[in-house]
Amino acid sequence: MNMISTVLRDEVSEARRQVESHCQSLVDAGSAHWQVNDDGDPELHMDSGETYLFGERGVTRLK
Repeated sequence: MNMISTVLRDEVSEARRQVESHCQSLVDAGSAHWQVNDDGDPELHMDSGETYLFGERGVTRLK
């Protein structure tokens, strides 16, 4: 693996950590809750009705 790939992977990992941290703050504030779907992937369910799937390659809004 070359240096650029390693740096990019580290940046993506850090970005994902930051997104998950912000989402957890919504849970801590009582505005959302985590749920694990049938495939074992985490979903963030917002009290306002939106649902986000946290997959291997990113976050997808389900509804």
